[in-house]
Amino acid sequence: MDQTVLVNQAQALTRRLDATKARPRAVMWVHQPDTDTWRLWIVPDKAISDKREFYRIVAETITKNYPEMHGLDVGATEFIKADHPAIKGMGRALKMPGIGVAQFSGNRFNGYYLPDGIVIRMDL
Repeated sequence: MDQTVLVNQAQALTRRLDATKARPRAVMWVHQPDTDTWRLWIVPDKAISDKREFYRIVAETITKNYPEMHGLDVGATEFIKADHPAIKGMGRALKMPGIGVAQFSGNRFNGYYLPDGIVIRMDL
């Protein structure tokens, strides 16, 4: 998939989620080479611990703002906890409290290999 589209989708969703209870602390696209798909990992605000609530908020946000999301589907998103090894390692290596873009390729964080990714926010 075109990485410009991925960045636009994730930045639009992050902006909209900032106005919800699920305000993301970390957002990044992660490429899954086995299936050649991209997953949008999101670490929500500490106030969100229930995955069902998280996915409900994300689905409602995408539905309300669909044209702005450039075709993003809730099925492409993934609830990730802040203690995930890759997130912990990335959080020590990169600080991006706003909405931006940083690409990485072929990195290992705390023993977790991430082949390709695009960070939109990393504020842990």
